[in-house]
Amino acid sequence: MIISTGCFEVIEEVVLNDDGSGQITMTVNLSQSKTKLSSIMLMDSINSYKVPNREEIERNMSKMIKEINGLPGVSNVNEKMDFSEYIFSVSCDFENVDALNNIITHFSTGNYKATSKSQKQFTFDESQKKFTRDYHYNLSRELDKVKRQDREVLQDATITTIHRFESDVTSSDNKLSKIAGNKKAVLLRVDVNDMINGSETIKNSISLH
Repeated sequence: MIISTGCFEVIEEVVLNDDGSGQITMTVNLSQSKTKLSSIMLMDSINSYKVPNREEIERNMSKMIKEINGLPGVSNVNEKMDFSEYIFSVSCDFENVDALNNIITHFSTGNYKATSKSQKQFTFDESQKKFTRDYHYNLSRELDKVKRQDREVLQDATITTIHRFESDVTSSDNKLSKIAGNKKAVLLRVDVNDMINGSETIKNSISLH
């Protein structure tokens, strides 16, 4: 469902240890649209879309948490739901990158979920010390199914990836990425519309010392 709520940010934060284990936190931050969202939450529907109530959101979140909790190599699954600021996040530990790929599948729906299952979003070559964030979704194709008046929600939307490492970062291939001063993290922020038209991507290959 897409509702014209204004800008939002999706934040993916991965902490990767040298042995391939680590932690992931996925956050959806709608706080800049909280006033409008508070009004929308009082409605039954908008633009022909049913508006989920708080109980439905909590129920869907609990279902996703239960599924992630049952994945092999996953532990310490936690959720945070702030309905005053409209910030929602899920975090958990993973034993290896295969488990990380299984986790990311559960943050997707529909065709995205099938694509995420069939193609790895993350790889980590321990011998070469290279971490790769891939991206296989065709957002442009999915947007064609959305009503024109509902597309403005993406106007100021962004996706931010923050990847932290135990070892020092030596290089990061994506031209938009920024390596932290302490060499332990890489930040990348991309406008969703730029991803849709193919001019930018969250794909990145990071080499470690």
